[in-house]
Amino acid sequence: MAVTPETWFKTMPVVTKTYFCLAFGSTLLCTFGVISPMHLYLDFELVWKKFEIWRLFTCFIFFGKFSLPFLFSMLILTRYSTMLENGYFLGNKGTAEMVFMMMFAGFVQWIVAYFWAGLYFLSSAMMFTIIYVWSRKDPYMAVSFWGFAFKAWHFPFVLTVFSMLLGASPVLNIVGIAVGHLYHYLRDIVPTYYPGWDLLQCPQFMYNLFEEQNVHGRNQRWQGGAGYRLGGGN
Repeated sequence: MAVTPETWFKTMPVVTKTYFCLAFGSTLLCTFGVISPMHLYLDFELVWKKFEIWRLFTCFIFFGKFSLPFLFSMLILTRYSTMLENGYFLGNKGTAEMVFMMMFAGFVQWIVAYFWAGLYFLSSAMMFTIIYVWSRKDPYMAVSFWGFAFKAWHFPFVLTVFSMLLGASPVLNIVGIAVGHLYHYLRDIVPTYYPGWDLLQCPQFMYNLFEEQNVHGRNQRWQGGAGYRLGGGN
């Protein structure tokens, strides 16, 4: 049975769905001229001097205006972010840990952008961090891309070479891969070889936050269900 766009969207996990909606929404608004990409790019001088704090976040959600590269990015992002989230970040605890992973990646990418001039949009770097982290969870899983077969941990590098062949700069891809490896090293490798050295643990308040959000959502659904039954009383 063919998967409809509605089914595809509804089955998307929460973090992936939120990121996709923000990315698609920013592109939609820019394409129709509601906002300008000039208001979204990362500029630390404008952040500090004019207090345009939103630039610290919007630089991660704009993938460009509608085009084939944009559609390709959305397909890659949603596919591998969904696989990562469904496979390794399940439930409220997993949601908190994935958001923490992206917060860590964003923070490190801010530092890189601060010292490396010209990195105005970090969306591709975030996407490659997500892809790299996924590729390290099961590094020897067989993956195919346009008829070529290779191991999962090769995939971020294959995508980088592919984008270079299409004329794109590999800089953001490499930044994303490097940040993804830093996360993987601190989160997965260090605790394995140095027991007790859990250097990148999700803080408890984030677990509590997502648990409270889930409880609140369940309460709202229960109240809504009760109201429906009362209104249609048989």
